Amino acid sequence: MNKTFLHLEIVLLLAVPTAAVAQDSISEKSITGNVMTEVNFGHRHGQEKPTVIDFPHIVAGATWQMGHGWSAVAEVEYERFYSDGSWGNNFRDNYATNKLYVNKAWSDALNVKMGIVDIPVGTTNSGGPALTIYDPSSESALLPMTWHDGGVAVWGQTGMFHYEVGAYVYGAAPLKDSRMVGTAARVGLTTGGFDVSLSGYYGTTKVGMEHRQGLDIEGQKHVGHVALDFAYLANGWTIDGQAIASSGNGNRAVGVEAGYDVATLMRLPDFSIIPFARYDGVYHVADVSCNKYTIGLNTTLPLGFTFKAEASRQNPTDTRHSTSFDISIGWQGEF
Repeated sequence: MNKTFLHLEIVLLLAVPTAAVAQDSISEKSITGNVMTEVNFGHRHGQEKPTVIDFPHIVAGATWQMGHGWSAVAEVEYERFYSDGSWGNNFRDNYATNKLYVNKAWSDALNVKMGIVDIPVGTTNSGGPALTIYDPSSESALLPMTWHDGGVAVWGQTGMFHYEVGAYVYGAAPLKDSRMVGTAARVGLTTGGFDVSLSGYYGTTKVGMEHRQGLDIEGQKHVGHVALDFAYLANGWTIDGQAIASSGNGNRAVGVEAGYDVATLMRLPDFSIIPFARYDGVYHVADVSCNKYTIGLNTTLPLGFTFKAEASRQNPTDTRHSTSFDISIGWQGEF
């Protein structure tokens, strides 16, 4: 990372995560932000070195509403793992600039953002619900997670309909070495707490996050993904699912989870207590298929504290079944 780019990130974080439509009024100028931090501890039964620790994990974001429809958005993340008996201490591997872009809003229905932008393919990458501690395996096995690249996207919502279309590039010096990464689109309908969306991506595997995350795309010059996902968030329920198909070696995956916030029955407005169950099925990734079953608890407590716990069982086709257990303690706040 060059010094100029690092300075730009620092300025935006100090001066500027959700982007809202700015009004053409000085009174609407504002700076908002949020921060999330957590420590996770896990045990992978049957492994020689079964302990997994995720510390620290920090996500910080901010939005600067500049007026006249202009806003700047930044989000950075640092996540350090302990697994296989050692810590991952490479800063470049642990750090990511998830978002760093300028947005111009003409209306709710028409926005354009440019910079390091999110690629909204699948449930998690589009900001949808995920009750598990880590990214759902049905998505992370096929797609880059917290997917972002440099580019430009047009997005908006009108009535029940929402959409986003983006094109992404890999910037290099000299400029002649820059190249197109890919394109993505997402369309969906939202009504009464229910959303159903179709998204897709097509691009190169030589640069960008497809290349950096090293998913099952060896020997593929280009890859395409199609994802159909839904979410229902109402009346205490969190129910969501996705089906994903990838041209990379014919990989496919499905996932579904359901949880109910029992705090609504107990009339505890400052709490969220969601026991949940989840199923993930991943098929033919690196010639292996796997069914994964998860049960867990996802809670939000007063003052922004969170507690999560889950146990899972995996049944891969190449080895005997395995089990795991994870707990997470965290905090999240807004300013």
